[in-house]
Amino acid sequence: MKYYSEFTTKYVQDICDALTEVGIVRKGTQDDFTPDDFETLTDFLQNYVVMPLELYTILNSRGLVNRGRCPYTGETIDRSSPSWTWMNNRQVYVSNAGLAIMKSEDDADFEKVMGRPAPPRNSTGKTGCYIATVCYESEYAPEVINLKKYRDTILQKSILGKAFVKLYYFMSPTIANWLKDKKTINSFIRIYILDLIVTRISKK
Repeated sequence: MKYYSEFTTKYVQDICDALTEVGIVRKGTQDDFTPDDFETLTDFLQNYVVMPLELYTILNSRGLVNRGRCPYTGETIDRSSPSWTWMNNRQVYVSNAGLAIMKSEDDADFEKVMGRPAPPRNSTGKTGCYIATVCYESEYAPEVINLKKYRDTILQKSILGKAFVKLYYFMSPTIANWLKDKKTINSFIRIYILDLIVTRISKK
């Protein structure tokens, strides 16, 4: 993990220490959480601090999630600052510079998995290239992040899963482009297909 400021180091270590103190170990192991377990701060914040309800509840009750400073840069922030939100009821606040780093790390994750650079964003920050991104109206929607996590941790570890991912990324630009501005269809896909998938994989 890259530490962008002295506060980043303390922020991550304090959270790992708190989880160890209450006896929470990494899923599927008996190992305590350590900063070395996470490839990026973005992965740490999204997938291990905000998304898991149990962890977020513990950490937030101790005042360890939002501490008035950006986890990336250490800048002073408040609740008017940008945030990454999950399920509309838990979030981590970041500075504008921190948000830019989050997007950069997400792009790097895309290139690592797909073997090619992430598509350039337009002025709204949307790539417009993927079905889930179009339906949720943001590549940084928590649901899209969760689908990507499932892609990386489950699908990419099997031959069939890798084949599905390649097929999806081959077909999705054309489909996503067709779905642009079709709000009724997007809403149907989001509610009756994608939301159900996200709910199912979130329980794994």
